[in-house]
Amino acid sequence: MPELPEVETIRRDLEKALVGKRVVAATLKDARLMDTAQFVQFEKIILEQKWKALERHGKYLWASLENGWRVVFHLRMTGQLIVEKPSNEKRFRLGLLFNHSLQLNFYDQRRFGEVWLLSPEQKSHSATTPGPDALNELNVELFRDMLRGRTTKIQPLLLDQRRLAGVGNIYAQEALFKAHIRPSRAAKRISRGEASVLFDALQQTLRNAIDHRGSTSRNYRDAYGRHGSAQTLHAVYRKGGMPCPRCGGALRSVRIGGRGTVFCPRCQR
Repeated sequence: MPELPEVETIRRDLEKALVGKRVVAATLKDARLMDTAQFVQFEKIILEQKWKALERHGKYLWASLENGWRVVFHLRMTGQLIVEKPSNEKRFRLGLLFNHSLQLNFYDQRRFGEVWLLSPEQKSHSATTPGPDALNELNVELFRDMLRGRTTKIQPLLLDQRRLAGVGNIYAQEALFKAHIRPSRAAKRISRGEASVLFDALQQTLRNAIDHRGSTSRNYRDAYGRHGSAQTLHAVYRKGGMPCPRCGGALRSVRIGGRGTVFCPRCQR
C-alpha cells in the first residue's frame, strides 16, 4: 500500500497541479532519504527546471524535467505526496517549493519510501526490471502467457512485481473474488477462459478503484491530503469471518506466500 490505483490518483493530481511549474527551493529533513552530498547534487539538477510530465509504471511515480532528468518516487508502505501551502513546520522528509507558491511535501511515517534521480541515459534505478504495467501495458494474451505452465499459486504470482507491475494485496484479493478463483490455485491450473475472466476482473477492479480515488484503509491520502473511497467497494479485503457478499458463507482468512488473504471457500475454486 499504496498500489497502482492510489499512485495513479496521485499522478493525476500532481499532473494538474505541477506540470509547467519549476522547483525554486528544496528542503531535506531526513538524512535517511539522502545524505548531504546527494542532496546537494539533487538540488543542482532539479532547481529551476520545469516539470514537463508526471508518469507512472506500476507503483513507481516520476516527474520528467526539461533537462531530461527524472525525479522518481516510490511511496512503499506509508509514503504520501501532498501539495499544500509552503511551511517548514510540517514533519515532511522532503519539501519541494514551486514558483507558484505551492509546496510538494513527501511524508512517510515508517520512512521506507524512496526518492532518487534518473539521468536521461538511465532506464531504471534497479537491476531488476519490473513487469508490464497492470493497467497500461497488459493485454489478455500477455496475461495468459504469464500464467501458462507456472506452478506458483495465483495470488503470489499477481503480486510479483517482476511479472506484473502495480498489483498489491488489496486488488489481487478483490480481482480473484470477482473471477471466482481461489488465491491458492496454481497458475497453470487456470484455464484460458478463466484467465480471460481474471484479466477482465483485474482491469475492472483497478479502474473502479481509480474512479473512487484509491482505497484509504490506513495511511493513503491523495495529493491534496484527502481520503479515497474505493474501500467501500471491497468485497473480501480485511473481511475474514464476515458473510460472503455473493453466497452468504463465511469468508476465510489464510496466509499464502507469507501474505494475509481473504477468500470465499464456496465461491472461489
